[in-house]
Amino acid sequence: MKYPFHTQSKPVVGEEARKLIEAIEAGQSVTNERALALAKRIADRRNQAQANAQSK
Repeated sequence: MKYPFHTQSKPVVGEEARKLIEAIEAGQSVTNERALALAKRIADRRNQAQANAQSK
């Protein structure tokens, strides 16, 4: 996979760093609502495909 030239890692500081540390220590993750909605749509689509395949 090719990445654009302007892509680079940046340090996590401040409030974001605190949230990330808390999530890591609690064994959780840090996501946003759009990412969660996308993951749910993908999982629903896969479940539906499996159900259709089993019914045939």
